[in-house]
Amino acid sequence: MKNCVGRMLAVLLTIFMFTPGLSIDSRGKSFITAFPENVAYYYRKSYNQLKITSLHENTNVTVYMGEIKNVVISEPGKTWVLNFTKEFEEYRFTSSNWSVRITSDKNITVLSVTGWWGRFQSHVVQPDQNLGTLYQIPALNYSKLDSFSSSVMYSEARYISFRLIIINAVKERNNVTFKWSNEGGQNFENTTTLNAYNLFQLQSNGVKEIKATSKVAVLLTHPCIDTQQSCSCSMMLNQLRPTNMTGNQYGKDRFFVPSTFDVQQLLLTTNQTVKISNGSEYSVEIKGPNSIDILPSFPNIRKGFINTINKPVSLQLISSGLILDLIPESMFAACYLVHFHPSGSGAFVIANKSDQDGVRMNDQQLPSAIKWNDMGGTESQYSLAVVNGTESSTIWHPNATIAVYMIDRWDSDEKKPIHGGPAITINADPDPNGCVVTPKMYIVGTDEMSWTNSRQYCFDKADDFARLINADDQKKLVMDMTMGMTPRDLGEGWISLRRDLLSTAWYWLNENNTSSNLNYTSWENGQPMKPYKGMCASVYLDTNNNFLWKAAHCCSRKKPVCFNETRYLKQVSYLTK
Repeated sequence: MKNCVGRMLAVLLTIFMFTPGLSIDSRGKSFITAFPENVAYYYRKSYNQLKITSLHENTNVTVYMGEIKNVVISEPGKTWVLNFTKEFEEYRFTSSNWSVRITSDKNITVLSVTGWWGRFQSHVVQPDQNLGTLYQIPALNYSKLDSFSSSVMYSEARYISFRLIIINAVKERNNVTFKWSNEGGQNFENTTTLNAYNLFQLQSNGVKEIKATSKVAVLLTHPCIDTQQSCSCSMMLNQLRPTNMTGNQYGKDRFFVPSTFDVQQLLLTTNQTVKISNGSEYSVEIKGPNSIDILPSFPNIRKGFINTINKPVSLQLISSGLILDLIPESMFAACYLVHFHPSGSGAFVIANKSDQDGVRMNDQQLPSAIKWNDMGGTESQYSLAVVNGTESSTIWHPNATIAVYMIDRWDSDEKKPIHGGPAITINADPDPNGCVVTPKMYIVGTDEMSWTNSRQYCFDKADDFARLINADDQKKLVMDMTMGMTPRDLGEGWISLRRDLLSTAWYWLNENNTSSNLNYTSWENGQPMKPYKGMCASVYLDTNNNFLWKAAHCCSRKKPVCFNETRYLKQVSYLTK
C-alpha cells in the first residue's frame, strides 16, 4: 500500500472509525495503559507483554516506558511483541509516571498480556479516542469473589480490596475527582491533579464515580483473586468504558449472556434510571445512578437469556477470576482480531441463527465440528470456537455483525472459561471480501496546488486521482466530503477530469496516462465554459451539500481530491527481526 495520506483531513477517518451507538473500534494511533501488580501463585515467573499489530505497511510505532522503543513495521498484519519484566508493574498507592504510551503514524491495535505459560490473561488496550472524562465504577461484591485471605499466603491489607488505576491520557495537567460513599451511606469526594501521562492508584472501596477535566484511562484490577482452585489465585483486570460508550446512546439495547461462563454476578452500572426485561418472564427497574447485581432478579440468566435494557448501561459478567464486559447488540461488529496463545486458547462467537454458517476464521469457514448452541430459545445462538489457539486469526462475517470474545484460559475440565474478554474490533460494517481496515473513500489534501501537482500528490499519497465515472461515484464523494466538512473547509478541489489539447473534448486521465470517456457529468449551471476559460475541472461543495463541477485554469491552485481503494486485513503473524 502506498504511503498514508499524511496531511489529508484526519477527521474523516475518525468519523468512519467511531459513531456513538456503534461498535467500539479498537484501531488507533495513540494508546496509554499500565501494568498492574500481579501476585498470583505463579507470580515469580510471570511477565508482561504488549502485542502491537500493524494494519498498514510501513507503520512507524513508538513505545514510551522508561526507555523509548521504536520500530517500523513494513507489512500489514504483523504483530510486534514487547516483553516487560515485573519491575514495570505498578504496586504503589500513589501517583507515578509508570504508564506505557504507544503511538504510531497509522492505525494499529494493542493487546496487553500478563501471566505465565498457560496462565495468560489479556485485555484490549483502547485507543485514546475511546477514552472519556466520566466513568461509573462497578460495585463488585467482594464477599462473593475475594476469599483471598483464606486461599493464599498473603494477608497484607493492601491485597484485601480491588484497585483503580487512573491514567492521564493527555500531555497536560489533568484534575481527577473521585466520588465515593462509606458504609454509613455518607458521600465524599476528593480531587487529585495528574501530570502529563501520569497515573494514580487507589483502593476502589466505595468509589462510585471518576470525573476528569481531560481524557483518562481507568483500569479495575486485583493482584490475586481466588479462582476456586485449591490454594491458588489469579490476577483480575478490566479496562472500564466511559459512560458515553456503554451501548446505544439513542434507545434500548440487548445483551446476550453466555451461559458457558460460571456467572457469579451480573453487574449493571448506570447513571440513569433504566428498565430491564427478559422477554415476558421477568422485568425490573433500576434507579440510577447505581451499580447493582441483577442476577437475583433474573434466575434463569445462566441459561443464556437476553436482557433488553432501555438506556445505555455497562453490563459486566463477574466470574471467578474474570470481569467480562458484555458486548451490547448495538456494538456487534463485522470483524475481530484474536491473538490465540501458543499454550492453548479459544474464541466465543455470538451470531444470529440465520447468519451462523457465514462466520469465517481467516479465509475459511468455521470448522464443521463446532457446535452452535441455542441461547435460551432466543433468535441468537453461540458457538465456542475452540480452534487450537496457536496463531493470531481474524473472525469475521461477510454480511452480518457478530460478537466475539477471546478466551485466554479454560478450567481444568476445559469446559468453562477462566480468563477472557471482548476481542479486538477491526471493523463494524460487513464486507464480503473480509476485514476492512481502510474503507473506500474520497479524501482531500490540505494544501492548494496546480492540477498537475495534485495528480502526482494523489498517486504519491493515496491510490488514485478522483474520477467520478457515474452517479454512484458522485454520491460517494458527497457522502465522504460532507461528513465533518463545510464548503469553506473544502473550497475548490481538483479532480482528474481535463480537456484534450487538440479536440478540447473532456476525458478522465488515468494513472497510466490512458483516457476514459466522459459518460456522466455534474456541471454547475453555465459550465463548462469555453476552453480558454479552463482546460481542467474542479469541484466545489455548494450550500445544499451538492458537489458541482466547473472548468478552471490548470495552473490555478486548488486542493487535490484523491481516492483510496478498500484495504483488508488478510493475514496476521508475528514480526521477526
